[in-house]
Amino acid sequence: MKKRVFWALILMAGGALVLFGSLAAVFMRLNSWQLVLLVIFLVLSGGVSTQAAQAIASRTASKLSDPLRTVERAVHRLSAGEGLGEGWDEPLPPEYDSLVRAFEKLQTKIGVLTADRDKVSLILDCMDEGVVLLDERAEILVSNRAARKLFHLPDDDENVELTAYIRSRRLKEALAELQRSRKSVVLDMEHPRRKGRSLRFFLTPVARQEYEGQPVGTSILISDVTELRRAEGIRSEFTANVSHELKTPLTSIKGFTDILSSGMTVSPEDQQRFLTMISVEVDRLIDLINDILKISELESVAIAQCEERSDVQAAASEVAAFLAPVAEKARVTLSVEGGREGALIPYGRLKELLLNLMENGVKYNEPGGSVTASVGAEEEFVKITVSDTGIGIPEESRSRVFERFYRVEKGRARKNGGTGLGLAIVKHIAVLYGGRVTLESEPGKGSIFTVWLPRAELEADAS
Repeated sequence: MKKRVFWALILMAGGALVLFGSLAAVFMRLNSWQLVLLVIFLVLSGGVSTQAAQAIASRTASKLSDPLRTVERAVHRLSAGEGLGEGWDEPLPPEYDSLVRAFEKLQTKIGVLTADRDKVSLILDCMDEGVVLLDERAEILVSNRAARKLFHLPDDDENVELTAYIRSRRLKEALAELQRSRKSVVLDMEHPRRKGRSLRFFLTPVARQEYEGQPVGTSILISDVTELRRAEGIRSEFTANVSHELKTPLTSIKGFTDILSSGMTVSPEDQQRFLTMISVEVDRLIDLINDILKISELESVAIAQCEERSDVQAAASEVAAFLAPVAEKARVTLSVEGGREGALIPYGRLKELLLNLMENGVKYNEPGGSVTASVGAEEEFVKITVSDTGIGIPEESRSRVFERFYRVEKGRARKNGGTGLGLAIVKHIAVLYGGRVTLESEPGKGSIFTVWLPRAELEADAS
């Protein structure tokens, strides 16, 4: 292209010189009038040629500027995040092919980066934990949705110190320690504005990383550990209660064996009495260990949906027959009411649930009292009601009777051989198989325990 322009200019210059020489020879032969007419002609023809030159220049400029305007529009679309779409607004000359390919590669790269950014943003916003990035001055660069919700941070929280929203001396000290030592810090603290909420901050120093052109100094992961703390408290309390409950019978057994081994009891009657007491304490110890194992087993399993079906009325009748001797000795009447209903629960678990409820009704009753197990259906659930005419439960204890080792009357419970785990086992079984349990009680009049379990159709009797 450049070579063609060069040779064209050379030819034009040569032609101009030849033309100038020829015109000079002609001018020498013309008279004055002929010269005047020639000048007028040249002036008129010069105006026409100027217009032609302007038209040619305008057309050439248009050919050069139109592709540039097309490229400019493409740049604006890319910067606005719109992309090139299906192609360019107008086709470009072949000389722009390399530019077109470069733009297409740039568009592809921008698309990949945008998709990666959206993916990371979605992941961060779907997290339950709060995430905050701070710059080197401990000012917020960016935060995810969980962090903004946890501390009521505005969406445009950039360039604001984190401690302006989380007013905590311990957090300020942790940030200062991190900036000084450049080592990770773990901080446990209570929520500054929400009592009872426990938070755990994982503060990590960040080096040689930028966010939107600003250097990142610290990343913070914030977890709500309220439930974890509550579980740790329950576990600690459970361990303390187990230790106490195991210590009591073991202390009694140790005392009785010391008396027997010392020779202080000579008569066979006393020896037999102490051996009987040891046997009672051993049985109590075995019952306690068995209940602890049941609780541990119930807490360690998870069942999406039980496929086993059990006859609730048959299980209640079987438990009533098993407890009949105990009820007769306590002069308490046991009865089962209702029709045949099926529940989605293993038969052994169902019997264990009913045994704990009906046995408690007998143990904490008065002579001449009664315990009634009723079976019915309520929409998609089987409703099991165990009511008694016993001593009842005070209002302040009703919300705690399903806790492990909780006893309303500790002396009477131990006298009756209770471990304090029976109702906790009932609740665990009901919840494990998709049900629930409630309590209504009035001191001196009795208690009503109601259990709902998922209902199931039973096969018809063969008869």
